[in-house]
Amino acid sequence: MMSAYWNALAAEAAIASSQIGLGATLLGKTVPQRTASYAEAFFPLSIGFERASKVILHVDRKLTCGEFIPRKEMRDLSHNLITLFDAVEKISQSRYPGRGDLARPVDAVHTHIVYILGAFATNGRYFHLDYLGGVEVPGGDAASQWWDLVVAEISRRHYKAAKRNRDQEIARLLDSAFDGAALVRDSLVNGRDIKTMEQAVAVNKQNDAVVPWCRMYTLQIARWLARILIELGYDCHGNADIPYFNEFFRSLNQDDSALRSRKTWTVSHS
Repeated sequence: MMSAYWNALAAEAAIASSQIGLGATLLGKTVPQRTASYAEAFFPLSIGFERASKVILHVDRKLTCGEFIPRKEMRDLSHNLITLFDAVEKISQSRYPGRGDLARPVDAVHTHIVYILGAFATNGRYFHLDYLGGVEVPGGDAASQWWDLVVAEISRRHYKAAKRNRDQEIARLLDSAFDGAALVRDSLVNGRDIKTMEQAVAVNKQNDAVVPWCRMYTLQIARWLARILIELGYDCHGNADIPYFNEFFRSLNQDDSALRSRKTWTVSHS
C-alpha cells in the first residue's frame, strides 16, 4: 500500500508536469504585441519548473537522510529557479556522474529563459501592479525581456536570412497593397512602436519563425528535470513513499524535433 508521502509526491509531480505542459502550449500562442500572452505562459512554466525541482530535492533528501526536507527549509528556497536548478544539478552530478543525457542545458538561450522565468516567479508576477504602486522592478517586464533576449538570440541563430528576406518582401507587398490606407498604431511588448503594415506583418512573421525554437529551448530544460525525476523513480522502485515518476514525465522526455514541432503539450493525470 502506498503511503501518504507517495500520494503527496504524486500530486506534486502531476501538478509540475501539467503546468509545464500548459506553459509550453501557451508559449506557442504568444503574440509579440500582447504582453498578457507571455504572462499566460510564464505563470505555469515558472510554477512547473519550481515544483519539479523541489520534488527532486525532496526525493534526494529522503534517499540520503531518510527524511524529507522540513517545511521551513523548503520555503527558504522561495521561487528562485537559479538556486533550485543549481541544487538539482549538484544532485544529478552526484548521483549520476558522467551521464551526458542528464547534463543541464546551459547555453545562452537557456540562461536567458531561466533568468526571466526566475525573476518573473520571484518579483515579476505583479510587475504591473507594483508599477502602479510606484515600484519599478529592475530589468523591466518579463515579456519585454523575453523579446529582447530570448527571441533576439533565437532569431540570430535560427531565423535564416533567406526566410527573413522572403518574409520582409511579403510584408512590403502587403503594405504596398494597402497604399497607405491602413492605419496601424501598435507596439511590441518591449515598447517599440509599430506604425506601418509592413512592420506589423514583418514582426509577426518573425514571431512565427522563432516560436517553435522558443518552445524547444524551454522544453529542453523541462526534459532535463523530467529525466532526473525518471531516474530517481527507477532508483526508488518499490519504495512505498516514492512514485514511479515516468508515469508523470515521460511526455516531456522527447527528442528536440518533437519539442520543436509539437504544439499541444497539455496533459492531465487521473
